[in-house]
Amino acid sequence: MPTYPSGLRFERIVVPTPFKVGPANVYAITAHPITLIDSGTNTPETENALLLGLAAIGVYPEQIAQVVVTHGHPDHFGLAPSIRARSGARVMIGELDLPKLGADRSMLAATGKLLLEEGMPMEELADMGERERGLGNLRPRIGGLELLSGGERVRFAGFELEVLHLPGHTAGHICLFHRASGFLFSGDTLLLHISPNPLMEPDPADPTERRKSLLEYIQTLDLLATLPLTRVFPGHGPFIDDPSRLIEEMRRHHRERADDLAGMLRDEGSSAWQLANQLFAHLEGFDNFLAVSEVVAHIDLLVEQGRAQPFQRDGVTYYRIPRS
Repeated sequence: MPTYPSGLRFERIVVPTPFKVGPANVYAITAHPITLIDSGTNTPETENALLLGLAAIGVYPEQIAQVVVTHGHPDHFGLAPSIRARSGARVMIGELDLPKLGADRSMLAATGKLLLEEGMPMEELADMGERERGLGNLRPRIGGLELLSGGERVRFAGFELEVLHLPGHTAGHICLFHRASGFLFSGDTLLLHISPNPLMEPDPADPTERRKSLLEYIQTLDLLATLPLTRVFPGHGPFIDDPSRLIEEMRRHHRERADDLAGMLRDEGSSAWQLANQLFAHLEGFDNFLAVSEVVAHIDLLVEQGRAQPFQRDGVTYYRIPRS
């Protein structure tokens, strides 16, 4: 077991997911109290991989005292109820992601409404839902969650981790920062080989409105650039040894993607659905959601810059070159 600076002790356990993003990382902090950062998807394959990974580092599931969920997506929180059933572990999540885990599933319905308003056909939305349901119970209900807003300290024997609220990928996304070493557990806020998608979702404060996810994410990148980061441990893929370079790459990617979309705008207007199908080929299933999210997020940036103008037609939002 590696020992990191200032007594920080943890292991990475790689677990499969049923999603195109590929395997996810679960980080097991082996100092007292034993803690998991994220838990993986609620599938038998993921659970088996997690239990084998824990056994390999000498941890029994019954020893897990707490699970910190970086954000409310199934590949990060799915096994948290199973872990709590085994050990009675506390489960913590960013407070603005609580609606994603709501028992009434109102968040999913509100997101579906937003997709229809961006031009996604109803049959594509229904197909996306059917595909997810075919994968099993990926969104198990979790009650009794402890909510984090940022600024808290998660304390262990010999060190502590700071909770940072860093929205963008989701509204309530949190990261854990070990200031003494400059190590950051980043969830899906920074990924080495993937640009984290600024996902479209309702505003937690007003579910009838859409959150401006990319504008939030750019502010998050600005904040991350001020931190003394030395190494980042993401929710997917290998660790990141040059965080400053990656942060600048993310900034450049979003500028270039916005420029690409600006060049696609026409006087008559296009919906986000139409633009997504121009930008990406052969979309199907969940990729439709990711593509529309990508387009809407960058259009928000163009609107803020005065380079795009939204308007409504037959209940759908269209975007055009601004009229003088």
